[in-house]
Amino acid sequence: MKKFLFVPALASVLAIPAFAEPVTKTVTIDRPNYDGTRTIVRDKDAGTLSRDTQVTRASDGATASREYDRTRTADGFTASGSSTNFKGETRSFERTHTRTDTGSVSSGSYTTRDGETYTTSGSRNRTETGFTANQNIKDSAGSTVFNRDVTASRENGQISRSVNVTRAEGFHPPRRPQAGRRHRGGN
Repeated sequence: MKKFLFVPALASVLAIPAFAEPVTKTVTIDRPNYDGTRTIVRDKDAGTLSRDTQVTRASDGATASREYDRTRTADGFTASGSSTNFKGETRSFERTHTRTDTGSVSSGSYTTRDGETYTTSGSRNRTETGFTANQNIKDSAGSTVFNRDVTASRENGQISRSVNVTRAEGFHPPRRPQAGRRHRGGN
């Protein structure tokens, strides 16, 4: 008898539409020094995510903003974004990440708040005992200002890792977004 009651419940769950609507979440930011909103729109079926944040500083009414968009592709994703701080300085980026048979490749560009533009490229490849990875950044003149090569392998229960970094004097690569990092008003 219990089996017959289970069938209608299962049928009602399976009757959910095949295509889910995009989910929008709006978060109110209320801090002592600034307030604003963050709007997140995720469409799992389309493979898109957008996150827009606008905040206003309490002391003088200055505004800051951050925008981020990501779209799933057949073999990876594309992402782009920009942020403007309370001083009105803007930085932006765009990136393409593609999966390959042995790992992944990425390429993109970014512009700093000072207006300097850089191009990036990278790769990560699996080997029989580990992986190799490379990250390269070039300035607008095409000169390499940062290069990082990593080789990692495992043999007899031991992990070996080699990292070689070369960088132009005074150059520091941009920070990569960290999962769960909070927006701090674009400072």
